[in-house]
Amino acid sequence: MNDSAHSPEAAASAYGTQMAKYFTMNQPPNVAIDSAVSVVRPQLAITRLIARSGIPERTASIPFEKAYVVSVHLNHANSGEWELWTDAKYTKTGAWPVGGVAMCDLESNSSIRNPGPIDWVHFHVPRATLDSLTDDAGMRQVKRLHCVYGTPDPVLNHLTQSILPGLNRPEMFSQLFMDSFTMTVCSHLVGRYGQLREPTLQLKGGLAPWQMRRAVELLQEHLDGELKLETLAEECRLSVSHFARSFRSSFGTSPHRYLTLRRVEIAKVLLSETNSSLVEIAAQTGFSDQAALTRTFANLVGATPGKWRREHSHRRMFVEIRERPSSSSHE
Repeated sequence: MNDSAHSPEAAASAYGTQMAKYFTMNQPPNVAIDSAVSVVRPQLAITRLIARSGIPERTASIPFEKAYVVSVHLNHANSGEWELWTDAKYTKTGAWPVGGVAMCDLESNSSIRNPGPIDWVHFHVPRATLDSLTDDAGMRQVKRLHCVYGTPDPVLNHLTQSILPGLNRPEMFSQLFMDSFTMTVCSHLVGRYGQLREPTLQLKGGLAPWQMRRAVELLQEHLDGELKLETLAEECRLSVSHFARSFRSSFGTSPHRYLTLRRVEIAKVLLSETNSSLVEIAAQTGFSDQAALTRTFANLVGATPGKWRREHSHRRMFVEIRERPSSSSHE
């Protein structure tokens, strides 16, 4: 297992040294673990890219491929640093916490720009890998993977952190381990972010899985609360009253209450992992001002944001951002 390719076709895949080239980075990646040693059962590749100077200029488009790149950020990105172009559609993200996730469908025309420091772990996931997993489980195949850029994912972040210590020694990973790790990662991706090829029947008394994902996605995109209940219901193909009842049945609370709790959870991440001011955090989490953040946070958490930050400051994770030498030598 290494960052070399096993075939001419695999050589162009978006991982390892090839991913560094796509991102116009002179230095080689820290590591690329390629477990695709079986034609019958394709796997995934893992690449870690670190650069203090980031990607200051917009990259060229990543070549077409039937695969996804799932990125886990190991460092915090400030608001507006990360820019994406997908099929001519422009996206500029807000603050991106440690452990935030992005997904790029390589069947789309995608390019990025990020002038800030980067420390990313990329999971290169072929569609064939996902199809193999769902076929074995007797499930319908996934139409696509999708999430809001920067979505915190504690499960995927934990899996990433668990494999980091051994990334510079890929020979230590047996094929059995990589098979198990691949299955765990892909099962999580399908379960949380997969949209099935056929509509899922609505669960009695609650929202169907695809409706739950769509509702959460829209609420995440509109933390300021400027989203009508009618819009949420339309996106889930339900009447307003039916949606409201089904949402409460699925989440145990109303959409407004869910959004408020989500804002507070994101505020906790920003308080513990950044030095942003309360004014900045209020803006990033959809509160009208610092006073609204403080009032809501205190009511739900039992402490003001400032007090909570002081009590949890010892838990902060400071990720060292290292820049590789610009020489052409490889690991």
